[in-house]
Amino acid sequence: MSFRSALLASAAILVAGSAFAADLPARVAAPAPYIAAPIFTWTGFYVGLNAGGAWNNNNGIGYNNYTVTPTYIYSSNGGNDTSFTGGVQAGYNWQFGGGFVAGVEGDINYIDRNGGGIGRAPLVGAPTDYLIVNRSGGSNWFGTLRGRIGFAFDRFLPYVTGGLAFGGDTGNVAVTRFNTINPLLNNVAVVSTNNGNNSNVGWALGAGVEYAFTNSMSFKLEYLHVDLGSHSRTFVDPTVAGGLSTFTARGENKFDVVRAGVNFRF
Repeated sequence: MSFRSALLASAAILVAGSAFAADLPARVAAPAPYIAAPIFTWTGFYVGLNAGGAWNNNNGIGYNNYTVTPTYIYSSNGGNDTSFTGGVQAGYNWQFGGGFVAGVEGDINYIDRNGGGIGRAPLVGAPTDYLIVNRSGGSNWFGTLRGRIGFAFDRFLPYVTGGLAFGGDTGNVAVTRFNTINPLLNNVAVVSTNNGNNSNVGWALGAGVEYAFTNSMSFKLEYLHVDLGSHSRTFVDPTVAGGLSTFTARGENKFDVVRAGVNFRF
């Protein structure tokens, strides 16, 4: 084969190879690996803030309204009060069995509850005399340590809650003895005053809903009934000889709370 023939054959091979390469499919880039979105869970630790209102409606036998024994409940004009409350909370949730969520939460709260009232109670064994009872008081803090259990619908969690409650209150009661026959004896001497600060322990029960609008933040709306029990104060009447020399006034400290809160989840 001559040099010219070899050159023509090589050119023909190059042309044929280029045409074959043009017919091959273009190379396609490999798809990116699939990464599944993380599944939301309520399990974990959280801290948060809350604010709302507290009130009682006890018709004269509630917070700092006193039952005077051995007589009967006196009338009062200060049985209802409403106040602001706000504080902090922290807790931990466990999600198990699909949507079941159990947890524990503690909180400490400021509360601004003040009230007062005046009542009249007849005296046993002294039909011409009666007592005027003036009371005032309030509470400035309370806290709870509660369990929570609910069922989660993805990021929406309705729950019930209950447990221990504790708090403090202050009270002042002044008792004056009146005589219905001799006006000169009216309001002459205060029978007894009793001031005090109390730390009370009781229980709290309620329910709420919580919604996680991000993986790390949630909003809640909650109702609680708080019952911090009762306390008693004893008074001495020095004007009665051999008759009624002491009596007891008992007060109850219970209220309801509705509050909103935000939790920061870890």
